[in-house]
Amino acid sequence: MASTTSPTATLCHWVCSTQYGDLPAEVRQETVTLLYDQVGCMLASATLPSCQPVVELVRRLSPPGACSIVGHPVRTSVTHAALANGTIGHGDEVDSTGQQGTGHYAATTVPTALSVGQYVGASGQVFIRALALGSEVAARLQSILGHYGTRSQFTASVGGALGAAVVAGLLLGLDAGHMEDALGLAASGACGLSSHHREPLHQIKSLNHGRAAEAGVLSALLAQEGFHGPTEVLTIEHGFFDAFLGLPGAGHEVMDGLGEQYLMRQIAYKRYPVGGPDQTPLHAFLHLIQSHELAAEDIEQIEVSVSRSAFHTVMTNQHPSVHLETILALAAVYGEITFRHIHDPSYRQDSRVQAFRDRARIFILPRPEPASMGQRLDMGLTVRTRSGAVLRQELRYPLMTEAEIQQKFRDLVGLRLENRRVADLERQLQAIESVGNVAPLIRALELDS
Repeated sequence: MASTTSPTATLCHWVCSTQYGDLPAEVRQETVTLLYDQVGCMLASATLPSCQPVVELVRRLSPPGACSIVGHPVRTSVTHAALANGTIGHGDEVDSTGQQGTGHYAATTVPTALSVGQYVGASGQVFIRALALGSEVAARLQSILGHYGTRSQFTASVGGALGAAVVAGLLLGLDAGHMEDALGLAASGACGLSSHHREPLHQIKSLNHGRAAEAGVLSALLAQEGFHGPTEVLTIEHGFFDAFLGLPGAGHEVMDGLGEQYLMRQIAYKRYPVGGPDQTPLHAFLHLIQSHELAAEDIEQIEVSVSRSAFHTVMTNQHPSVHLETILALAAVYGEITFRHIHDPSYRQDSRVQAFRDRARIFILPRPEPASMGQRLDMGLTVRTRSGAVLRQELRYPLMTEAEIQQKFRDLVGLRLENRRVADLERQLQAIESVGNVAPLIRALELDS
């Protein structure tokens, strides 16, 4: 489907007229996998310092409500649940990224679907339809924002706010006209500065997802009440793409291949609890360590070449889930990177890690040529050993298998639940399309802190 006029209205008509049965089987399956992976990420991340202040504030300010906060024994209003759950959605860097720069939308759209799906008591099929279509809108917007990159903003929360509005709007039963109001309102509430990389606790980056989810839910609720947003917000002067790119005409590109090519399937699930640009160098480094049986004492120097945008991220952000020098030092000493390696300070304070960082040389080098957002998953790595060996690898991040995604879920949820409950939750999530009301399943995500 393509459009030369009124892309926003056409997009809204498409999402509202596309039913569960219209979604290709592979899109429905991807959406279930997306939900499954993201819920595992959220349960592990829910009590991290990047999320806890938001949860505590919501707990203190809000009277008890109908909607759960994932990983906590707390219920609150649907908007506050979206804020808290969205923040938890990216509390750790283990949520999915994108193959072509379309990533991180799951950290906003899944929390939105959980909050509003519980609020309305949606069936499993209604839930999956809303999550699939909202994720598709977020992926399309983020893809365009990342492709042009004319201004510095966090594309995941900027585009995610409109994706969240679609998720919420579909669950609330908005028609195409009210959905356009919701998108107009969400565009005014979209936010997220890439300066969050300068904040060392990962809190602002996480909160950006929470704000996007909250903005999307509030916008859909207001539209349901008859509140109006600007029409044709994607392409008008001073509208969405004009404000965030200076290119209002980019809004027409949202329609390219709509309904035929689902960009939400261009997803890259993360193996490790580290940032997207760190996934490939870490994977290559661990492979070299294991295949050549290297110990930390064997390594003299590590050189990593990454895209210029990835270089800025992995060098500026000092959080151990993003700062590449820290990640490589931990990997060299422990031979693996788990959730605990990143979030338990004792691993970083280990004298062996400090000794490695003092002795070994680590060079992170930006590649000179321009690169797309998708090329952030490409890298080159060289390890020089103390014996004089030079080990090199050029790699594009290899996508996870179904078995790897399953093991990741079990490892992350296993941090909070015993094995029997992990298996039970896994079965429920995989069978979500068959349930008449998702609310009991979502309530099961409330865990004692």
